[in-house]
Amino acid sequence: MTHTFATGAAFLDRSGALVAADAGFLARLGLPPDDPTRALGARADASPALRALLAGEGPAVARIEGDGGAVELERVPAPSGALLLVRSPLAEEWLEHSIRSQGLTRLVVGVAHDIKNPLNAMALQLALLTDKLAGNGEAAAASAGHLGALREQIGRVNEVVRRFLDVTDPSAPLGYTDLGALVADIACLYGHDARRRRIELAADAPRASVRTRCDPGRAARLVLALFSRAMSETPEGGRMTVRAATEAEHAVVALEHSAGDPDPETGYYTDVVAAAADALGGALAVQRKGGTVGLTLYLPRNERA
Repeated sequence: MTHTFATGAAFLDRSGALVAADAGFLARLGLPPDDPTRALGARADASPALRALLAGEGPAVARIEGDGGAVELERVPAPSGALLLVRSPLAEEWLEHSIRSQGLTRLVVGVAHDIKNPLNAMALQLALLTDKLAGNGEAAAASAGHLGALREQIGRVNEVVRRFLDVTDPSAPLGYTDLGALVADIACLYGHDARRRRIELAADAPRASVRTRCDPGRAARLVLALFSRAMSETPEGGRMTVRAATEAEHAVVALEHSAGDPDPETGYYTDVVAAAADALGGALAVQRKGGTVGLTLYLPRNERA
């Protein structure tokens, strides 16, 4: 079974010669396209792990140095040779996070719905109580402030749950995803974290004008991943800005934040988002300038926007 995050593949015949190799395989291992077999053999002479893998004598997966850093190489035996798959050493971690994300999304959506139901019942009971007190002028006046405060807090919790559902389980009944509304909801949900760490968080997210035709769930996950990384790497007392806008054929989400220490827990997010954006027909641009980091996500714009 080929690995989900394989970025290149090649096939070895029984003699160990590369019968075929795609561009990703050659690029990740830094092999010349004119004579990859000789170059791979020279690499194996200097790497016992690679030599054992190619000969089928060692573990099925080996970590070796590729072009630009370490890569994992997997050997899958076949009757006429072996298939070689190259991938990032973080691939397993990415897969684990993906599985966890899928499970948590289903879980939190159910929890959110379970919260909304009693909140709605509480709001109904407050309305009935207000009607009953209306006939008693003194009691109505004395309780008006308390009942109003309860209604306000129920409304606030309902709004937080609504934003949470729109981010974790978005829908696109009109055929597009509103990136402005998505950015506004995510910024609101991160408001507490920003205030706790004294981060100045500013969002420019016009609603109903920045639309993408991408799948709403995937678009939400990409924006949420970038937001999560940017927030985790913004130092305490720093600043973070996010805006949603349209540029030519793209719907754009641009984040800029004060540069802080890289977060090992979210450091690979940009690689995943870049690959996903490319698969959706978009792109991710990362720019570091002075003390700031810029992350710009480009997604295909809805033609009807």
